[in-house]
Amino acid sequence: MSEVPTNPLVRGGRIARVGLQAGGNYLRHYVGNAMPGERFRESKEALNRKNALSLFRELSVLRGAALKLAQGLSLDTGVLPPEFAEVMANAQYRVPPMNRAMVRAQFQRIFGKPPEALFRRFDSEAFAAATIGQVHRAEAQDGQPLAVKIQYPNVRQSIESDLRLMKTLVSRLFSGEDLESHLQEVRERLLEETDYLREAEHLRHFRSFYSHPQVVVPELLSELSNERVLTMTRLEGKHLDALLQESPSQELRDQYGQILWEVFHDHLRLRHFSMHADIHPGNFLFQEGGRVGIIDFGCVKTFPEEFLESCVLLVQRFLLEDYSAFRQQLQEMRFLQGTAQAKERDDLIYRILKSLAHVVAQPYQSDHFDFGSPDFQGQLNEVFLEASQLREARGSEHFIFFNRIVFGLLSLLMKLKARVRTESASVLVREWPSLLS
Repeated sequence: MSEVPTNPLVRGGRIARVGLQAGGNYLRHYVGNAMPGERFRESKEALNRKNALSLFRELSVLRGAALKLAQGLSLDTGVLPPEFAEVMANAQYRVPPMNRAMVRAQFQRIFGKPPEALFRRFDSEAFAAATIGQVHRAEAQDGQPLAVKIQYPNVRQSIESDLRLMKTLVSRLFSGEDLESHLQEVRERLLEETDYLREAEHLRHFRSFYSHPQVVVPELLSELSNERVLTMTRLEGKHLDALLQESPSQELRDQYGQILWEVFHDHLRLRHFSMHADIHPGNFLFQEGGRVGIIDFGCVKTFPEEFLESCVLLVQRFLLEDYSAFRQQLQEMRFLQGTAQAKERDDLIYRILKSLAHVVAQPYQSDHFDFGSPDFQGQLNEVFLEASQLREARGSEHFIFFNRIVFGLLSLLMKLKARVRTESASVLVREWPSLLS
């Protein structure tokens, strides 16, 4: 891999080229299937995979914000064909890495020394590579196993370039008075991810915050970390796809799912407003003994207290079947305008959000919940598909990453097909006002 291209014309041109190629592929598919005989025929599934692979290859070169979008698209939302979602999931940890010479050049530029002068052992081949940087195995001078994350050259400049392009494209596809604040929210979080000193602080913070006995967070080595290199203890474990290939027992699936569920709700229970906001399979390691390692704290979102409170109250009012208060809460959260002129549009949005609340609230309506239920996943996908047709930015910009956390968690639990004890979380949500006193 060479340096990340930063010229907006180059980056925009590569994305446009994939779009044209995909369009041509689909055109040939429909023409070929209309012709007699089997020679030109190709299944829609094979075509989807071909186009997804083309897109993934281009995004792997571009990195940055473009590849980050692919991560989000890999969640099970039912909007993308399954072939696209499967291929895009590779963006979580299977991106082609920088070559050895570039890695050495980065170390020489940052530390004034090659990596072998800093570590007892350093593996020049990355074992994980994603949107902002790649990770190498290493050993400290005392032999302790380490993970060393190195940022791609020029990635910060590439993000700025992508965001300018994204603003132009999104403005044509979406409307709404909240659109500008939503784009600014994405920009701030993405640029924060390029500051590894900030991530180092997050690592220290969450290592002390996660008090769950079966949650493991790497330990920072500050003397070998700076804005572009992050060195930490190396965690062992399997990513979700590798775990599922081994057909783990239902008991183990349930145990892992319970940990993930409790970690999320500990934030609400302890009124802790900073959350790991990059919830996808590449950032979790499932370890022997039923423990879960959490990695990559580059994307952390600190929510205003009143925002999280309004989210919990929204679910609570739905659970209490107080739909008048539920609608009023949606209006206070800027999803509904509440005017006579906007009534028809408000009614549509209210219906969709009420359907979404019906799905999301299900785990809080019993003492146990089976996230492997096909009905649950089907309902969620159906609502997402309907909501995707709105093409309008409404509500607080904080929902961008709150939704990523919530639906990222649900995606993990559904992939695990975990059966989770939900009673304490249900009580927490239902009795939320009493916790404010």
